[in-house]
Amino acid sequence: MGHRGFAVITVIFLIFAWFSWKDEKQKDERLASVSSSSPTTASRSITTATTTRSNTNDSQHENIEQTLRIVAQKWETTDVNGDGKYNCIDAAVLFYKYYPDKSKVGIIINVNPKTDFNHLFNAVLINGRWIAIEPQAYATNYKTYWMNDIWGNRYDNSYNRVATQIYARYAR
Repeated sequence: MGHRGFAVITVIFLIFAWFSWKDEKQKDERLASVSSSSPTTASRSITTATTTRSNTNDSQHENIEQTLRIVAQKWETTDVNGDGKYNCIDAAVLFYKYYPDKSKVGIIINVNPKTDFNHLFNAVLINGRWIAIEPQAYATNYKTYWMNDIWGNRYDNSYNRVATQIYARYAR
């Protein structure tokens, strides 16, 4: 293969890499824009999703429940980052790892100094909205998996930050 062939292959590779990077960046921007919306908007989103859960044809609820069952089975025996603890990091990474549609799931961090809240969890795209999911819900015997329902006033979604790129590397 001559220099031209090598140059063409290199250009094709660079174009492919650029499109992959751009697609991941757009997903993170969509996640960030929705997950860091005002608390009022988030409460309405969570309420809407909760009340329409049984009426929707969206398969994401089935995916969420199936993934939460897997997390509940593996959470207390899988230390994803090797820190010797089984905590929210492990649960969020396991949820991300086993969620069947990576384009509809992200890892979110929320550090709220006002309520001493520091937590890693997931967001799932449901009917065009990113909704906060507690990945430890089934492992800790909650009947709901909505962040707002489980954490109440301690959880303020204005502190949400996308952390998928930081923690997805542990999903091996």
